[in-house]
Amino acid sequence: MSLAARRFEMSREIRASEVLADISVLGLGPGHSCNLARIPLQDGVDLLIWHGCFAQPLEFTMRDDSNLVHFGYVLQGRTQCEFRSQTRAESHEVGAGAGYIHFGPDRLGRFRHQKGGIASVTVMLRPDVLASWEDEQGCGLRQEVGTGNCFIDGCHGPELHATALSLSQSCRAMTAGAEGPVRSRLWIEGQGLSLLGLFLESRAPAADRGFSQEDRSRLQRARDLLLADLGKAPSLNDLAAESGLSLLKLKRGFKAMFGNSVYSLFLEARMHEARRRLQAGRATVTEVAMDLGYSNVSHFSAAFRRQFGINPAALKR
Repeated sequence: MSLAARRFEMSREIRASEVLADISVLGLGPGHSCNLARIPLQDGVDLLIWHGCFAQPLEFTMRDDSNLVHFGYVLQGRTQCEFRSQTRAESHEVGAGAGYIHFGPDRLGRFRHQKGGIASVTVMLRPDVLASWEDEQGCGLRQEVGTGNCFIDGCHGPELHATALSLSQSCRAMTAGAEGPVRSRLWIEGQGLSLLGLFLESRAPAADRGFSQEDRSRLQRARDLLLADLGKAPSLNDLAAESGLSLLKLKRGFKAMFGNSVYSLFLEARMHEARRRLQAGRATVTEVAMDLGYSNVSHFSAAFRRQFGINPAALKR
């Protein structure tokens, strides 16, 4: 048995139900801070908001006794997870700006969270609830969930990110007294179900078919580079060169994986960030427009109105 496998087998096992009931079972030491809030949305559907900061990497072994399908989106931080069974071992890594779908009843996993801040939003639901919605969406999850062990990563999109971010901020304001807009429980429920719907929509087309794993990694890097600075979009040639893709593969890959052209995705992300800043209430329309690269406020207002059907000044009021 390898050293990694031996450490996996010998580490203390925690159950998911214990973590959900009391986060302190993780044995957080000095310098760590962590808050976990579970909010019921509907029968069989819960929302989980996790945020914190780790003074050093945090590792633990956990058995999933929840029997729930997890639709998680990472807003900050990076997590590595390893799952082992009698027949195989698999590992995954999920970082900020990415979502995943996980179902593994009674599955044992080892998790490692990097040092620094962490924030994520997860919708958890019973498999029978998913089955009833999945029939309508036709997203092809039934077979994968039916195996009893699935981990699907690569769920992306500016709307998915913006919805997860607004949920995180609002739930933290409601449950932990953090800064952010205070929303009603009805709004929280609606946005939680919207987040789930966006996850299911992201699975509907076989978006990345025909692309190798290396191509998908490069396209994800290109997306990260594109959205790193919403005040200035890189040129297509620079983006292709920095991500190691041809210009043609970059354009086709964005359409296939993210359902949008390169610049359309950038503009959507920019508008969602503008909406977030305006709703926070600390910046004027002009300040938001200038920060996001618009030299003309009327051009910004027109773009915002095309995206959301409302003027930014009206939203701020």
